[in-house]
Amino acid sequence: MQVIKNYLYNVFYQLLTVLAPLITMTYLAHVLGAQGMGVQAWTNSVVSYFLLFATLGITLYGQREIAYVRDDTTLRDKRFWEIQLLHTLVSLLAIGFYFIFVYYMQGVSGEFHSNVHQLYLQTWVIVSGLLDISWYFMGLEDFKKTVVRNSLVKIAMVILIFLVVKSPADVNNYILLLALTQVIGNVTMWFYIPGKVKFPKISTLNLKRHLLPTLGLFIPTIATQVYLQLNKTMLPLFQSNAIDSVAFYENADKIVKVSLSIVTAMGIVMLPRVANYFAKGDMKSVNKSIYRSMDFVTALAVPLMFGMMALGPKMTIWFMGANFLPAGWTISILSPIVLFIAWSNVLGTQYLMPINRTRDYTISVTLGAIVNVLLNFIVIPKWGLYGAAGATVISEAAVTLYQMIVIRNDLAMSKLFGKTWKYFIAGVVMFCILIWMAVNMGESPARTVIQVIVGATVYFVIIILLRTEFISNIGSMIQKIIRKE
Repeated sequence: MQVIKNYLYNVFYQLLTVLAPLITMTYLAHVLGAQGMGVQAWTNSVVSYFLLFATLGITLYGQREIAYVRDDTTLRDKRFWEIQLLHTLVSLLAIGFYFIFVYYMQGVSGEFHSNVHQLYLQTWVIVSGLLDISWYFMGLEDFKKTVVRNSLVKIAMVILIFLVVKSPADVNNYILLLALTQVIGNVTMWFYIPGKVKFPKISTLNLKRHLLPTLGLFIPTIATQVYLQLNKTMLPLFQSNAIDSVAFYENADKIVKVSLSIVTAMGIVMLPRVANYFAKGDMKSVNKSIYRSMDFVTALAVPLMFGMMALGPKMTIWFMGANFLPAGWTISILSPIVLFIAWSNVLGTQYLMPINRTRDYTISVTLGAIVNVLLNFIVIPKWGLYGAAGATVISEAAVTLYQMIVIRNDLAMSKLFGKTWKYFIAGVVMFCILIWMAVNMGESPARTVIQVIVGATVYFVIIILLRTEFISNIGSMIQKIIRKE
C-alpha cells in the first residue's frame, strides 16, 4: 500500500508541476504571444545546461544512496550532508560559469544579443537547483512533504501569473516569476531538516567519495538534457526568425508532459523501493516489481499516446488559438514518446539505476543524445519544428531499444511485453473512433471532454473484456483497501 500511496502523491505533484503552466498557457498565449513565450522557452533552454552542471547527477544518485542506508540514521545523516555540500560547491561554480558565458555571448548577434537581460534573469533557475533536496525525501520514500509544500507554491505561481503578467512587455516578469517560484518551493523543503538531520563532525565528512559516482550519473543526465532541451535551443539558431517555433515546441512539450507525469511518476516511486530490495539481495522481488510496473505503465501510456495523437490539433485551436495550430501538429508527432519513455523509465530508472548498472543506463541515454544531435542538424534546417519533434521521437525509441537489448538476459521479455498486444488493440480501436469524432465534430472544450470520455470508456471496456493484468491488479488493490477499512 505504501507504493500506491507514494505513486498517488507523486502523480499529483508531477501533474501539478506540468498543469500549473498548462492552466496559464491559454492566458499567456494571448497576452505574451508566441514571441514572448518563445523568449522564455529559449532562454530557459540555455540556462538548463548550466543547471545540469549544477545538479551533477545528484538527484538520482542522492535518492539511491539515501535508499541504501535509510535504516541507519547516523550514516544517512552523514550521506545527506556529504552529498549536499558537494552539490552546493558545484552549483556555485555553475553560477560563475553561467555569468561568464552570458557576458561573452551578448556580443554575438541574434538571439544571444537580443535576450541578454532575460538570460541573466534565468540565473535564479540555477539557484533553485542548488537548494533542491527533494532527492533526500524521495530516498526515504516520503513523498507527502514534497507534494504538500511544493503544491502550495505552484498554486501561488498560477495566481501571481494572472496578477503580474498583463502584456507582451511583462515577459521579464514571467521569467523571473517562474524562476523564483522554483527557488521558494525548494527553500520550503529545508524547514524539515533542523532537528531531523544532524550535522556530523566535519572531520568525518568525505565529499570526494561521492564525486566519481555523481560524475558517472552526470553523463546520462547530460545526454537526457540534450534531447530534452537541444531542439528548443537549436530552432532559432538554424532558422531565422524562428523564436515562435520555440513557443510552439515548448507548449506541445508541456501538454505531452502532462501524460508523461502520470506514467513516469511510477519510476520515481519505484527507484528507492527496488534499490532497497537490491541492497538486501532480494532479486526475486526486484524482478517481480519490474514486471508489474511494466504492465502498469503500458496500460496507461498506450491510451495517452493514441489520445494525444488523435486530438492534439483540434484541442490546440480552442486551447491556445488558431495561431498555435503548429503546436497541435507537434503534439501528434511527439505522442509516441509517451510509450517509449514509459518503457525506458521502467528498464532504466526502475531497473538499471537501482541495481547499480549505471554504465548500461549511461550508454542508452548517450546513444539517444547522439542520435538526436545528428538528426537535428539534418531535419531542423529542412523541416524546422516538425523535424525537431520527429528527431525527439526517434531518439527516445533508440534509448528504449538499447535498454531492451542489455536486459534481455536478465528479465524475461515475454513477461515484460507478452501481453502488450491487448493494450494496443484497445488503443487502436480508441484511436479510430477519436479520429472519426475529431473530423466530424468542431473544436471546443465541451467537445474535447466528450471525446476524451468516449475514448477512455472504449479503451477500458476493451481491456476489461480482454482480461488484462492491469485490471486484475486494480481489482486486487481495491479489495485490499476495502479489507483494510
